[in-house]
Amino acid sequence: MDTAAGGICGTVAGRPTPWRIVRIWAAALVPRARRSGRDGASATAPHSQTLRQSLLCLVVMELAAAVPISSMLPPAVRVAHAVLEAVLILAGLGAAAALARSPHEVRADALVLRTGFLGEVQIPREAVRSVGATVRTVRGCGPRPVSGEPNAVACSVDGNVNAVLRLWPPVHLDLGPAGRVAAETLYTSAESATALRAALRP
Repeated sequence: MDTAAGGICGTVAGRPTPWRIVRIWAAALVPRARRSGRDGASATAPHSQTLRQSLLCLVVMELAAAVPISSMLPPAVRVAHAVLEAVLILAGLGAAAALARSPHEVRADALVLRTGFLGEVQIPREAVRSVGATVRTVRGCGPRPVSGEPNAVACSVDGNVNAVLRLWPPVHLDLGPAGRVAAETLYTSAESATALRAALRP
């Protein structure tokens, strides 16, 4: 993290290409040894539980409907239908797995807010002054500016956020086409704002 005039710099990884997102979903389906954290993480904080549950419900519904629908189709198109169903089911499972396997990370020197497959924001841990709960919607997904709040950034996989971080000094974040923001407020989603706050305590 570099120092900048009037604050310090964080880093932003923007949304990957569609092909890269597919690769992330596929990699998330591969079993691997469970680890407590990566790159020296001292704690992790899961996020997007509601979205994960919704994806899994859609997968179950798709599985339940696949066989009856296939039985009503002409034999000539059943193979194509089976391939399409397999792709849809694997995509849903991959997206849910990517969310579960990419929690927020609290490291000794940094906080990394992840979305699973839509980018991430990394800020110096020392810049986080407080963590609180909130209930609001911020239009968009991934790392993005917040409409009506010039010094705020949101990082979540969908528009729903439930945790707010107050930063000082401001953390300069480059949001690509959306421009640079000297962030004093950072909105995100977490399964527990209280657990995220506890993880950030010294």
